[in-house]
Amino acid sequence: MKNFKSIFLVFLFVFVAPYLSAEEFEDKRVIEARVTFQKTSHQNPWLVGEPFSRKINIIHIGKGLFFGVTLSKQNPVYAEFESFDYSVPKLSIKSYDGETGFLLMESAGMQKLPKPVVLDLKQTDKHCPSGKSKYVYLPFSKTPIKVFVLDQKKTDESDFFFKNQLLCGITISDFLIPTEYVELFLRSGGKSFPHPGFLFDVNLTPSEKEYYSKSFPNPLLVSEVIPGVGPAYNLFPGDLVTMINSFSLSKVDDWDRADKIFDLVLRKSDGRLRELGETVQLKLYRNFQSINVSYDLRAYDSNDFLIPEEAKNRRPLYLIVGGFFFTELSNAYLKEFGSEYRVKSEKKLVYLSDYYQKKVHPVREKIVILSRVFPLEGNLGYQDFQDLVLEKVNGTRISSLSQLKTLLQSEQTTYYAFELSGGKIAFFTKKEILELQQELQSTYKLGRSYNLED
Repeated sequence: MKNFKSIFLVFLFVFVAPYLSAEEFEDKRVIEARVTFQKTSHQNPWLVGEPFSRKINIIHIGKGLFFGVTLSKQNPVYAEFESFDYSVPKLSIKSYDGETGFLLMESAGMQKLPKPVVLDLKQTDKHCPSGKSKYVYLPFSKTPIKVFVLDQKKTDESDFFFKNQLLCGITISDFLIPTEYVELFLRSGGKSFPHPGFLFDVNLTPSEKEYYSKSFPNPLLVSEVIPGVGPAYNLFPGDLVTMINSFSLSKVDDWDRADKIFDLVLRKSDGRLRELGETVQLKLYRNFQSINVSYDLRAYDSNDFLIPEEAKNRRPLYLIVGGFFFTELSNAYLKEFGSEYRVKSEKKLVYLSDYYQKKVHPVREKIVILSRVFPLEGNLGYQDFQDLVLEKVNGTRISSLSQLKTLLQSEQTTYYAFELSGGKIAFFTKKEILELQQELQSTYKLGRSYNLED
């Protein structure tokens, strides 16, 4: 009889417990989830890295869509509910913003879902905390976000802040990112937020003011234009901006000048956030002349940099030929040497990264480097070649991996002379290259010897 009771209790737990968990799940406003990321290596891009996961809080925003904030500059592949019925399907990644870590996920096939959180901007303006605000950069981000400063510091992990049933925004440390950013992210289908496209100085010394702005009160001094994001070739460091969207900068106070400038560029006259593609008008003064500049707002992206920060939305590019592993120099490549990468990596590459990273170039040049040489019978003597800039092949200057691949596929040559930094040269005949490629595949069993954009 006791055995029968035990079996009955086990039976009851197995079939009732998931039901109770589902009921609790439906009543929850904030749900725990675990996001799985695919690790990518810039120094070994042909390898599939070990996945890792991170726990986050998410909310249901209707129609099976869930929103959360996770790590930036990563590659999320899927998510799943934390400590919930394992029969529930995984959440697919619908949209991800690498700048803010904003994540939009979708669940298919779930019968019961939590009540959706309503995003009501009119109500949040009335009832949610306001007060002191400022533009900040989230960790590893280059995009300015306007936040409210909280009286008390919260956890460094992102969480949601509610006033009664009203979502007021996302808390990170002592910042509150208002709901308007969540609403715009969802309304735009998960697009990134605009970047001003240029950087500026607001705290000029008296002598700088005397030099730059004798004729204009309170102008804006442009210090940098972001290639591929801002109005390159129309705006230059040293330009004085006097008006933004027909608003005179002489009316902007000094004490919160930087935040007001961001407002003028990134927000409409009624205070609403601008979206990608909206036009910004600048009136500036250069070489004793007034000039009007117009450009469309874009998201921050380093792909047009001479030395990009990372391989955005794709695996790093590489080309292996003759056992020589070539890739395009990026900051992410250097940082894989560790926290002391400035000491441990090749000094010339660090120098190039420091001084030429954001160089603007009309043909979008890149710096191709020989990362290292795979040990093969046919390339003995070159194993000490590592982290060298590839300058020329057969006398032609190299400016991208795609150009290098095209050059190597040319039928008009029978040999290849690789000229590298430090005066080093590697020489192979076309026959030797083909034999080395066969040896490479048989020895290292690489799936592909290159990863290049079309």
